Amino acid sequence: MPVAAAAVLTTIMAGPVPAGVCNENACSTRLMGVVTSGPARGAKPVRGAKVFIYRAEVGAPQLLAETVSDARGQFSARLPKQGAAEIRYAVASTGSTELMTVMAAGDRPHVRVNEMTTVAAAYALAQFIENKEISGKPLPLQVAGGMFRNLAAPDRGEVSDVLRRSPNADETNARRLMATLSNVLAGCVRSANNCAPLFAAAGGTTTLEAAIAIARNPSNRVHEIFALGNNVQPFKPALMASQGPDAPDELMRLDAFTVAVKVNRTSAGKGKESCPFAGTGNLVFDDRGYAWITNNVVAGTTISAQCFAVLKPDGSPADGKGGTPKSPLSGGGVLGQGFGITRDPSGNIWAGNFGWGGVNPVGSVSKFSSDGKALSPAPNGYVSTLYKVQGTTSDQDGNIWMASYGNNRVQVFPGGNPFTDYPAFSDSNTEPFHILVDDDGAAYVSYTGTSYLSKFTYAADGITKVATAPIGSDANPKGIGLDTTGHVWATAGAQSLVYLFDSELNPKGSFDGGGSINGPWGLSVDARDNVWVANFGLEQQLPLKYRLTQLCGTNTAHCPEGKTTGDNISPDNTGWTLPSGGDQVLLASGKPLYSPLKVKSYKPLMRATATQVDMAGNVWVTNNWKPSGANDLLLNPGGDGMVIFVGMAAPVAPGIGLPKAP
Repeated sequence: MPVAAAAVLTTIMAGPVPAGVCNENACSTRLMGVVTSGPARGAKPVRGAKVFIYRAEVGAPQLLAETVSDARGQFSARLPKQGAAEIRYAVASTGSTELMTVMAAGDRPHVRVNEMTTVAAAYALAQFIENKEISGKPLPLQVAGGMFRNLAAPDRGEVSDVLRRSPNADETNARRLMATLSNVLAGCVRSANNCAPLFAAAGGTTTLEAAIAIARNPSNRVHEIFALGNNVQPFKPALMASQGPDAPDELMRLDAFTVAVKVNRTSAGKGKESCPFAGTGNLVFDDRGYAWITNNVVAGTTISAQCFAVLKPDGSPADGKGGTPKSPLSGGGVLGQGFGITRDPSGNIWAGNFGWGGVNPVGSVSKFSSDGKALSPAPNGYVSTLYKVQGTTSDQDGNIWMASYGNNRVQVFPGGNPFTDYPAFSDSNTEPFHILVDDDGAAYVSYTGTSYLSKFTYAADGITKVATAPIGSDANPKGIGLDTTGHVWATAGAQSLVYLFDSELNPKGSFDGGGSINGPWGLSVDARDNVWVANFGLEQQLPLKYRLTQLCGTNTAHCPEGKTTGDNISPDNTGWTLPSGGDQVLLASGKPLYSPLKVKSYKPLMRATATQVDMAGNVWVTNNWKPSGANDLLLNPGGDGMVIFVGMAAPVAPGIGLPKAP
C-alpha cells in the first residue's frame, strides 16, 4: 500500500452511501477473516497485522478497508457488496511477514490469509501483480481468480479440493509442491531467523515478495528453496526427499517450482462420462475464456470419437448455464477431430474432422454455435473436397481455411459458406497440417509431407501462394505460431528443432531449447513473444519425461537477462515438467490409464500436440497420446485430459491474427 494512503486510511472504510437509497445492511456486507500461519487445523494466529482490502481494477486498485488483526489473528471489515465480476484481495502485513488472499463474489464471507493463499495468489495472479498490487480487466482477473481456487481453499487456507483429488492428488506433485512452498514461507513467518535464507534464495524482503519471485522464476535456486521447506511443516502432505530435486526417480524429480493442474472430466454432471477425453489434439478459447478442445478417439479404443469437450476457464466442464455450451458436444459430423479448431468473427466454432480407425473416414469440418448447437449437417458435416482435415482457421472476414491433409489441398470456405465453387489449392507440397492467419488475413500453412512452409493471400477467385520456404529436411513439421510482429515459428518434429522465419518466410534460425525440445508438434506464442512448445517425443517413449519448452522470442526485452532469441527459458534438457506424486495415473472413471491392460503409468503429462495461452497467462497443454509406445495404433493410444501450467505466460486475448494482450 502506498505510504501516503496508509497514513490517511486508518479506519475501516466502506465509502459513502447516498441517503435514502439503501441502508447499511442492504448496501454492504461484513467480511470476517483471520490471519494465520498454517491451515485452519493447528493454525497459529498472526497478531497485529495490518490488513488492507482492495478491489482490483484496470488501473490502480481501490482500497476498500484497513484494519488490524487481534490477538487471535481475527479481523473484520464492512465492505460494499461485491459485484459478480469483481475480484478483491487482502494483504496482511507485519514486518517481513506479508500474506495475501484473493476473494471472488461467490466465496464465503469468511476468509483466511495465510501462506497457502499467498502461494496460490502469487501463481494464479502472477501476470497481474506489480509492486504487490493486482490490476487488470474484469474477465482476465476472473479467470485468474478461478485458477487461484484451483490451488487453494480460501476459507480453510489449505490446498484445494481440485488438487486433493484425482487426476491430481498424488498422481501429480502439485498438492505436495503447494504445501512445500507454503512451508517455505511459514518458516519465515514463524521465525525471523529463517527469513534471510529465504530472501537470499528467492529474492524480496517479505514473504509475499518471495512467493511472487518464486512463481516468476520457478527454476531459480531449486535446491536451496526446497531445503527451506524442512524448517517447519504445518502444511501436509509436502514433498519428500524422494520427490525433491535430487530424487533418484526422474519421473518424481522436482525440476522446477512450476505449478500445474491436470483436468480430465468432460461432463458437467456427476456419474459416468459419456465422452471421456481421449486424444486431445488442439483447443481454441472463446471470448468468455471457455476452452473448446478437440477429441480424437473413443477412450480405450482406436475408433474415431464423435464428440468433443468444452471446459470453463478453470478447467471444469461447461454446464450450459447463461447461454454457454454444455459439455460434451456431438453431432454436426464430428468424427475423429485432430489439430484443427477455430473461432470465426461471429463466435461460431469450426473443427476439422480427421476421421480414423474402425470407421469410414471421409474428412470434413463441423460448425457449432457459441452456445454449443451443431450447425453443420449430420452425419458427415461439411465435406466439399475435404479429406482428413487437420488445421482449421478463420480469418478476419470469416473465411474458413482448412488443411485437407489426406488429399494435399488447402481449402477455403468464403465467408464460411461451404456451398461455393471456390477452388482448392494444391501444388507439389504434400500433407498440409496447420494454418494460421496474420493481422492482414494472410495465411501460413505447414506441409508435413514435404517439410515446407507457405504463405497465401485470399482473393475472390482463389488463394495465391506468395512465398514458400523449406523447414529443415524431412523434418516432419506440424505446428506453427505467429508472434506480435508477424514472425513465424514452426516445429520440426523429426529433428527436435523449432525454426524461425520472418513474415516473408526468410529463415532466421533453428533452436533446440537447450536439449529440452523432443519431437515437437504444436507451439504458441504469448503476448510478450515468448514461445511455448508442445513436445510429443520421438519413437522411444518409455524413459521420456514429457515437458513443455519455453523459448525466448524475438522481443528479447521480455526475456531473462542474457537470453537472446531462441534461447531456452525453461530448464535445459528437461523443460517445464509435471512430476508424479508417486501414484499411478487414473482416468476420470477412476480406472488406470491403460485399463483393461495391467500397465501402470506415472506420467501425468503425456505426449503433447498443442499449447495455447489463455487470457490469464495459464498455459494449456494437450495430453494427446499415451506415454508408452507399446500400444500405439493397436489398442488405446488416446491420451487423457489437459495439463494447465498456472500463471506462466503473458496473457493472450481470444481472437484472430497475431497474439494480443487482453
